[in-house]
Amino acid sequence: MSSNLQTYGSLMLASRLRRLSDQLYAGVDTSYLAAGVELTSRCFPLLLLLRDNGPTSITALAAQIGQTHPVVVQLGRKLLDAGVVTEMPDAKDERRRLLALSDAGQALLRNMTPLWDDVRAAVDAVFEQGTPQLMASLDRAEARLQAQGFGETIAACRRQRERAAVEVIDYAAPYAADFKRLNIAWLERYFYVEALDDKVLSDPQRSILDDGGQIFLARLDGKIVGTCALIRAGDDSIELSKMAVTPECQGLGIARRLIERAFDAFEASGAKLLFLESNSKLAPAIRLYESSGFTHVARPAGDAHYQRADVYMEWQGR
Repeated sequence: MSSNLQTYGSLMLASRLRRLSDQLYAGVDTSYLAAGVELTSRCFPLLLLLRDNGPTSITALAAQIGQTHPVVVQLGRKLLDAGVVTEMPDAKDERRRLLALSDAGQALLRNMTPLWDDVRAAVDAVFEQGTPQLMASLDRAEARLQAQGFGETIAACRRQRERAAVEVIDYAAPYAADFKRLNIAWLERYFYVEALDDKVLSDPQRSILDDGGQIFLARLDGKIVGTCALIRAGDDSIELSKMAVTPECQGLGIARRLIERAFDAFEASGAKLLFLESNSKLAPAIRLYESSGFTHVARPAGDAHYQRADVYMEWQGR
């Protein structure tokens, strides 16, 4: 059994709407010719807008009907040749020309009323009296597409799918290279690798895990794309550190997912203080920390762990 467009559901919506549009246009044009109307149905949106809005520029007409400027220029010439519109200068800008409905155009639209009643009845028949609901759905769809283009909507759906596919997992030895790779890439992108960085990243088992710390990894499609760590800084304090997300996966909420996992682990640890050190030039990261419950406080006595650190924050809870 061969497939048709219906087989593919909403994936073929544009193709089916185009086919449906062509069928409707063809049917209306045939009816117009039978009634002695030589203009095609594609001309009448402009005529109706000129009737209801008065003299209008080509640019404004193009925006109102959602067509390109060249297409509307061609339609305008066709209507001028037919004598149903006239051209006049814009009183506010003589360089710009306006189209206006002529007396012949007014008469044409009045004579179209019975035929348009037939078209409306035919639309109701085709859509089984569901025309009001259909038109309301079209209004909503057009409004959404005006607010956000369809390409942007597809991209948002992709991000949502990828966000749902992200797993946050516990560190294991086979991921040592990934842990180091992500953090080194982040450091080289924004700063440089300090001696303490190299020590911790080269042996996370000894530097973090053996002291009671934890490492969390974000995995997407089998690849490690993000990481963070909880590093013991004393009996009652833990540092949130080694936060890194691969650039191509930023925007998927991975850092927030990692932080939430770290919060769960901190609360289960029995420690009293969760803090972090960062740098003021990392504005997006600072905003993320602030929105997650971290507040800026004065650094306790003693040097920062890293030369790049000029921000100290403590977590106040969820």
